[in-house]
Amino acid sequence: MLWTPQKGCVRVITNAGIVGTGSPGTAVTSHGTVANNMGGVVELISAANNNQESWGISVWIEGGGLAGNAAQRCVWILIGGATDDVLIPSLICGYSLAIGNSYNYFFPIHVPGGLRIAADTASVRLGVPCRVTVHLYGGCPPPWRVGRKVTAYGTKIDNSRGQAVTPSQSGAAASVTELTASTSEDHFAFLPGFQPATDSTVTPTTYTSVGIGVGAATEDRIGSWYFGKTTSEDAGGPVPNIPAFCDVPSGSRLTMLASNGGANDAAYDGLIYAVS
Repeated sequence: MLWTPQKGCVRVITNAGIVGTGSPGTAVTSHGTVANNMGGVVELISAANNNQESWGISVWIEGGGLAGNAAQRCVWILIGGATDDVLIPSLICGYSLAIGNSYNYFFPIHVPGGLRIAADTASVRLGVPCRVTVHLYGGCPPPWRVGRKVTAYGTKIDNSRGQAVTPSQSGAAASVTELTASTSEDHFAFLPGFQPATDSTVTPTTYTSVGIGVGAATEDRIGSWYFGKTTSEDAGGPVPNIPAFCDVPSGSRLTMLASNGGANDAAYDGLIYAVS
């Protein structure tokens, strides 16, 4: 096969600093008095600093968890200004300790220049920040197809959780949970979100393998990723953070496949993020 290289230099815009720190990115705080409510929009990258047309975005989220506490959480990435639009909805990111496990998502979508990038978050924990770092990639032709939006599939239990998922245990063949019977659009790239939920004593320390299936009862698996968890109530993923690229037509069934490396905790939930 002949590979045609893309020429040029990838240019990156980010709210990350250039010195070591225990507090990367920008603090985004959950609601101070009502659990699972949005805490308020926080700017990550200003409109002036977002000075290119980007073809990809990575979102790194860490912190907000605490040993011995339930800590489910989701983050929304927004774009615009006075009235923000949702760029990426409901990124699952609970149970992450500062300088511990973290969540890292990448999406091949067009991010217009000249608009601010912001975030909001909801958590079961009141008034607790997580740290959100965004990288925007552009400056040369993209190495893959680029989409316009991200859709989150799954029935959310509340703003800080996804759909209930029960993995198989101790490395058994993955369980299958339907997250949608029929996709609303044609999609070409997919990533899962997955976290423990409602549990203050996560155990054991291990990885859960999470896959995405497409189709009917004998679904085709289009990718798999690891999500880690520890007995310090510290979780993160997905590994790798690159999506599965697969053309999936509108009206398709999507499932989450999950196999835990050990015994199951009180609850887990997940969402599937699909690019169109």
